[in-house]
Amino acid sequence: MPGVAKSALQGDLTMPSEWRAVGEVSKLNIFPVKSLAHVEVDNFDTGTFAAESGSMVDRQFAVLDKKDKFTTSRKYPTMSLIEPEVTQTHLTLRYQGMEDISVKIPGVKSLDGCTEFEIFGDFCKGFDLGPEVGEWLSDVILNDPEGGMKLLYHPKIASSRPDKPKNEEIAPNTKPGDKPYFADTFAYMLMSEPSVDEVNKLLEEEDVDLVVEEKRFRPNIFIKGEFPAFAEDSWAYIKIGEAIFRNARACDRCVFTTVDPFMGDKHPQGEPLKTLRKYRCAEDPAEKKAFGTAPFLGVFLAVEKLANIKVGDNVLIGQH
Repeated sequence: MPGVAKSALQGDLTMPSEWRAVGEVSKLNIFPVKSLAHVEVDNFDTGTFAAESGSMVDRQFAVLDKKDKFTTSRKYPTMSLIEPEVTQTHLTLRYQGMEDISVKIPGVKSLDGCTEFEIFGDFCKGFDLGPEVGEWLSDVILNDPEGGMKLLYHPKIASSRPDKPKNEEIAPNTKPGDKPYFADTFAYMLMSEPSVDEVNKLLEEEDVDLVVEEKRFRPNIFIKGEFPAFAEDSWAYIKIGEAIFRNARACDRCVFTTVDPFMGDKHPQGEPLKTLRKYRCAEDPAEKKAFGTAPFLGVFLAVEKLANIKVGDNVLIGQH
């Protein structure tokens, strides 16, 4: 069965001095609240821990359950239909059939006295934004206002996540400081149009009645160009505008890919994850041990040079 021979970057991983153009930015997205709907933007600033656009910061808010476990659309797919709007002082959430709710964003610059929880083994911290928004989220997600959901907020300071351990075999281009606020693992994720097109070809070959779009894969940066599918896997450094990103490692995928971003439900046959597992899983023994049956699609990025990037910017890759 075909797969990915080795996802870890190989060869010279030093910062390049020369670049060549491969495409351009097609879409930019910010996800203010982890696992809720995205906000498409024309441009964003590349913060160390998250993309920033106006008052929005990527994954600066997260939903916890009554046991203080982080909650996502993997379990509750309707979360992906809740639409956030962020101003300088307030976060507003909207969901069809419910009255909007607006909650004040605290003007704090530290994490003293906050709630501690885990995201995939990483301890992190955030401020509980109160029972009213918790009840609203419980009503939408659980159909039970007393369900105990909470909304947490991370101020725009250094991320509370721990440094990443070094693993030369699995992720040789990852650095200890490559951490986000409440995103799963890294601050940025990039995908390409050729890769999404190839996924659709694979689905057609497998006689799956589904056409996917980039939206369900939730990239911050979506690019297009005349390059092969999955080419981004091997790009160690990517320059967009004046920003320079480092390819931290391949993005391993989960059941979230089965959530229809327009309907808020899961595909009954578990697609496209089932097909991705057939064609895009690790073949390398060490990577198999690390990622199991999670297939690769897209790449996680860390930012090396901060700048503003915008839709239409040229995308360049390093060459030695």
